[in-house]
Amino acid sequence: MSDLGTAFADAVTSGPLLLGMLAALAAGLVSFASPCVIPLVPGYVSYLAGVVGAEAEYTAEGTVVTKRRGRAGGAALLFVAGFTVVFCLATATVFGAIRAIQLNQELLMRVGGVVTILMGVIFMGFIRPLQTDTRMAPRRWSTLAGAPLLLSLLNIRCGLETAA
Repeated sequence: MSDLGTAFADAVTSGPLLLGMLAALAAGLVSFASPCVIPLVPGYVSYLAGVVGAEAEYTAEGTVVTKRRGRAGGAALLFVAGFTVVFCLATATVFGAIRAIQLNQELLMRVGGVVTILMGVIFMGFIRPLQTDTRMAPRRWSTLAGAPLLLSLLNIRCGLETAA
């Protein structure tokens, strides 16, 4: 199977130009159908639909239609440039965070070890104040007082709907 891939790669890179163009077209179609690109299509189409179109002016001589073809290309370039800037900044942010983690790797390993040991000690029950079980429970008087209040609000709401 690897021989087939090597033969195809050799044919595309050193073979006829048409074969290379067809391979590039197939790769583009596959990448367009990827889950990363498909969600962007509705926004792109709606963006272009709002920008592209013809403007009609009604004059005494008749209707004059002005087509603006350059706006579609400019809008497409701005759309792609916007996504490019956002993804480049996101990538730079991730690489910066990775670099900061790598610089502090020793400290983070030690802090993580201390936290893990501390959680084990707490779990085994050696620290009594952290072994209490607290649960939120409704107070009886609040449920008894809340029922008539809720009933009166529902009566007011139903009375407003029947009056309208």
